[in-house]
Amino acid sequence: MPKKLDYRTVWSDARNMFAADKDAIVAIAGFFIFLTAWISGFLVPPLMIDTLENADTAVATLSSYFEVHWPILLPSMMVTMYGSLSLYVLLSGRTLAKVGDVLGVAAALFAPYLVASLLVGWATLAGFFLLVIPGLYLSGRFALLPAVIAGDSRRGMHASVLRTWNVTRNCGWAILILMLFVALAVRLASGIVGGAVDAVSQSIAGEVGIPILQSGVSALFVTVEAVAFILMLAAVNRQLSAQTPHQ
Repeated sequence: MPKKLDYRTVWSDARNMFAADKDAIVAIAGFFIFLTAWISGFLVPPLMIDTLENADTAVATLSSYFEVHWPILLPSMMVTMYGSLSLYVLLSGRTLAKVGDVLGVAAALFAPYLVASLLVGWATLAGFFLLVIPGLYLSGRFALLPAVIAGDSRRGMHASVLRTWNVTRNCGWAILILMLFVALAVRLASGIVGGAVDAVSQSIAGEVGIPILQSGVSALFVTVEAVAFILMLAAVNRQLSAQTPHQ
């Protein structure tokens, strides 16, 4: 029988997971995602790509941006990835008494997770550059990789990638649609609130606004989006893993 992703069950499970571990989720996300995004957002200007029609120009702009700001961007990315993995560990169903235990497990899993993410990321990026559709499809198929790695540390990196591919079989597009819906909802709210905060800041301090406040609001929505993604994908992994035999 083909696997099926029930969005209502995903939403219900995600909501229950947040309610069960709200304090730990807020603590981990606040320290590793919010503070990192706030500091880096205050120190580094936003990336501006005028057009995506010319892939070479877009890549050159991205490369130049990272080359200039990598001393801030790279550590920020590492800390955010570690914080995100810690949240996946927290939501994996492991019996862990303290937040420190969660962070310890995430630290042990971080190196294989980083390598696996880079490999999968390059494959997905290649799909986007060759044709957009394969890149979108691979985004959905590999979205559960951190949840799979966090759920069973006995698997090696290769086995985790294969398990992810098996768990998401026949559901890649459904997962992608869910991810796009979450991103659209959060970014719509971010645009409305961020625009209001920018307007108020500029009315108080002039054209420059109040950067520390504006970057803080931006970081808040980055955190909300990250936590929403993690909760939803953890719930998706639970649902689809239950329908996928272990090999």
